[in-house]
Amino acid sequence: MLRTFRLIDAAALSAVGLWLGACADSSAPTAPKDQFRTELITCQASVSARTLDCAASQPQAARGVSFDLVLGGQGALVRLASSGNAYNSGTFSSNVTVENLIAQSMNTADGTTPDAGGVKVFFNSGPTVTGGTGVVSVANPDGTGAFTGSSQEYFQYSDGAVLLSGATTAAKLWQFSVPTTVTTFEFQVFVTTTLPDEFSAIVALGLSRTPSALTIAPGGSGPTTVLLTRTNFSGAVTLSLGNAPAGVTGSFSPAAPTGTSSTLTVNVGGGVAPGVYHLTVNGTGSAGNRSTPLTLTVGTAGSGNVTVDFSSCPVDQRAVWLAAQNGTGPWTRVSGVGDVYNFTNGSGGGGLAYVVLGSGGVPSVTVQYMTQAEFTVGTLVFCPPATGKTLNGSVANAGAFDQTTVSLGGRSASVFSSGSPAFQLTDVPDGPQDLVAYDHSLVGGAESAIIRRSQNIADNGTITTLDFASVEAFTPATATITLNGLLGSEQYVQQEMVYQVAANCATAFLYNGDISGATFTAFGIPSSQQQPTDFHGLLVLASTSTGIRIIQQYNHSLVARTLTLGAVMPTPTITTLATPPAYKRLQAVYTLPTDYERSTWFGYQDGANNSVTISATFGYLGGPSTTLALPDFSALSGWDNNWAPSSTSTGTWFVSGNGGSGSVCTEGASVKAATVNGTY
Repeated sequence: MLRTFRLIDAAALSAVGLWLGACADSSAPTAPKDQFRTELITCQASVSARTLDCAASQPQAARGVSFDLVLGGQGALVRLASSGNAYNSGTFSSNVTVENLIAQSMNTADGTTPDAGGVKVFFNSGPTVTGGTGVVSVANPDGTGAFTGSSQEYFQYSDGAVLLSGATTAAKLWQFSVPTTVTTFEFQVFVTTTLPDEFSAIVALGLSRTPSALTIAPGGSGPTTVLLTRTNFSGAVTLSLGNAPAGVTGSFSPAAPTGTSSTLTVNVGGGVAPGVYHLTVNGTGSAGNRSTPLTLTVGTAGSGNVTVDFSSCPVDQRAVWLAAQNGTGPWTRVSGVGDVYNFTNGSGGGGLAYVVLGSGGVPSVTVQYMTQAEFTVGTLVFCPPATGKTLNGSVANAGAFDQTTVSLGGRSASVFSSGSPAFQLTDVPDGPQDLVAYDHSLVGGAESAIIRRSQNIADNGTITTLDFASVEAFTPATATITLNGLLGSEQYVQQEMVYQVAANCATAFLYNGDISGATFTAFGIPSSQQQPTDFHGLLVLASTSTGIRIIQQYNHSLVARTLTLGAVMPTPTITTLATPPAYKRLQAVYTLPTDYERSTWFGYQDGANNSVTISATFGYLGGPSTTLALPDFSALSGWDNNWAPSSTSTGTWFVSGNGGSGSVCTEGASVKAATVNGTY
């Protein structure tokens, strides 16, 4: 019985499905095209960063198979993992393994006897160049076959052996012919193999962690989040820490999760010798035993107090180069392990700089300056992994020209009257959450709202239809708002209302719309429908061709009140610094208005969309006088002058700042921000 798994990454934004098919002759490399469809995955390679990544994403429902959870993280049914990536003389190479994450053995029809077909990973499309120019091809396939098309190249694993549930194949060398003009490429693959049970819904469990590497001083501790990717499996998984040396222990909360995550705290005793330790996080459950690696670096006391984690980001959003500055000392390049970086930041604060190539290989350079306390408050996770539930629903009896927004647990989806009434919410946190649905007229008609408290719907469950003609729907409250400080040159003015609900202060989006003048009507939730922990968050934006000002204020009750915009952001002095390197180093000098003494940004971009963004917190600056400039990285290893705008480029710049008082979900709290922009 042959089943074919097709894997495509959400970051590729391509609509291709996974087929699960059956064939009487398991040794024949063919599979029917119309039986099942599920998860989307793509493999993306960065030549400059020497990375090859295949990640999982959200399932699509298919006839006969029930995929109850979002299949995210590192893998759901199988995991393709790469190591030893290299590029030499026009060849990109990687050692790739296949891990079996389903509850059944692979490459066997009876669970014991190996099948002759092995486990094949075949190319459904690509390789396709996504950055640079040229043609990429597979250099060393094990063969070609007719799977979903003709003459499809493949790599074959588990020859003459059964791949047990939770087991990983030996690594196989994949090679691609890649000219030096190519920076990134991608391809889509299927995995096809024989399974003992073809007809039952597939049960699977994937285990991963973020960050994948920790740096902890003797006597210290550090956390990582263990992610459980479940498919048709809701049982408890008992977690444990393996390969730990004496003096290193781990505690899990919860220790046997039935949900999709657990927090692991690794404790390092004072007598543990400095060094690198290769630990494992192990999970045991009825879906099988799983393991995922965790790298622990034990440093000397006081070292490596900053951790930066890109490991959950799409490949094109991971840093290809990273450097750090301790205080005002020299910049130093930092090498990462599994896209996790560690460095030391002293009491004087410091800087972090990194480069992301982005879609199509367009680089962006980011520099951030913060205090030691801000750098070390916790791991800096750039792409928090999706760990929540997927819920489906629909709306009924909304207005003819309306936009309906449904929010639950801080996740939102919109439905327009001109389209389908169905919606889907993803990554919804587990546990009781307040649902808010708001029907906003786009033509000035009637508004309506629905609130359902303490909703805890099962993953992949259905939200009862939100009917705006039912008794649970109510008419929103209104209030007259006066806007102070509006300038005559600010011709484009908008309002936006969000609603913060429950003890976790989850955000529910209500509506946005244009404002004509300094007095306008805001809509919200009437007091009869409110809980004490609810807050309205009214945002007003005013802009000209050269600047933007924003204020957002939080209040429990929607009543008539006055909002006052912050000061106009001053135009900075922009100069070009001496450029021994062949890239543009701009400097902005300005004074932050009192309204924006929280953080500030300076950025610029050339005509090729190469961009630079530099930020600093007010704590780091120590006062309103601000000077931000792109450092000279030309002497650091791995830096490429082509990442920044060229020294002869022209383009646009911006300077912004933000400030405020209080925090979200406190009465009268506010956030103010402003931006000014120009050309260079």
